[in-house]
Amino acid sequence: MSRRSLSLAVGGLTVTQIVGWGTTFHIPAVLSGRLARGIGLPGELIFGGITLMLVVAAAIAPAVGRALDRDGARRWMVTGSVLAALGLALLAAAEGPILFAAAWVVFGAVMPLALNQSASTALVQISPASARRAIALLLLLTGLSSTIAWPVLISLDAAFGWRVTLLILAAVHLFVCAPLHLLCLPAGRVLTEAAPLAPRPDGEPGPGAPAPIPGAFALAAVAFSLSGMLTWGLPLHMVGLLQAYGHAETAAVAIGALVGPGQVLARAFEMLGGSRIGILEVGVGAALLMPVALGVLLLWGASPLGALVFSIGYGLSAGLISIVRAVAPLRLFGAAAYAAMLGRLNVPQNIAFAAAPLGFAVILERFGAAALTGLALAVALVCLGTMWRLARRAAAQAG
Repeated sequence: MSRRSLSLAVGGLTVTQIVGWGTTFHIPAVLSGRLARGIGLPGELIFGGITLMLVVAAAIAPAVGRALDRDGARRWMVTGSVLAALGLALLAAAEGPILFAAAWVVFGAVMPLALNQSASTALVQISPASARRAIALLLLLTGLSSTIAWPVLISLDAAFGWRVTLLILAAVHLFVCAPLHLLCLPAGRVLTEAAPLAPRPDGEPGPGAPAPIPGAFALAAVAFSLSGMLTWGLPLHMVGLLQAYGHAETAAVAIGALVGPGQVLARAFEMLGGSRIGILEVGVGAALLMPVALGVLLLWGASPLGALVFSIGYGLSAGLISIVRAVAPLRLFGAAAYAAMLGRLNVPQNIAFAAAPLGFAVILERFGAAALTGLALAVALVCLGTMWRLARRAAAQAG
């Protein structure tokens, strides 16, 4: 496929991914109080919708992956946009727990159909050789989803109320996102079964299936799930964690906000020049940054400089590891079965993502900041060891 096709796909997917995340995952962050009052549910149950979404996504991710490999991404991403509109309409109509839960079940189906799994697959199917750079660019741009979505949600809610706001967003999925998926992605499964190619100078494979790496799936599942516990679980508690180290709320918010720029900087590095390094080696570097950052927090978290170093280091690690989770399956398993393997890996990942926020909240509340940081550091060290072992096995197989 041409470079123009890939650029068109990245442009269209940037819009649909920002809209998709902003109108599902980010809704509770802005509208939780209004939803709780309007639907008649406790505030904490509103955030339980995210957990339900992730559990449903984990359950169906393998089947969605096989469908994406079989049929191509376009038809399923269009389906995901239609389902997102349905979920928003159900949430807008909710007067109690039944429709509320139904909406988040639908959002759980949207996650693999129209968000990261399908978007990465679409780029791999268009151009396996250029997919790494394209995925990095897409993740860089969609890192702005909360920056764009939060003020839009607040403004629409102030003007129309939350129920009408959700119906407006449903219309955006039907009349903007679904057409963009139709126009910007090729029809059918454009990827052909290719014979394995020799590794490129950076150690990455061609589009065909590389030789099997012993234990690759298990190692990747452990490393990606543990990294996901940290990158999905800690951000929701970042301000509270920094406050527990003695920082005032305004300072904790300002320091915690540096995680975002750190993620963007890491993704920009990967897009502009990091692709000269093998993706598994990037994974080892990202996994090394995390325990270093957490160690700084554990030892010097009460110091503004220590908290600052932690926040930036954490953001750099999280930004890189998000790319590794999307691109490494291409290196490990090849392009032909990329979506199916990504779907299988998403099962333990999404379960970890769903469990981490609540688990970390309990530890922080009952045992304090040092206990949470120590646990996160232990998780990060296991993740580092697993990622290093995976990279060593891949290097041995290639050489």
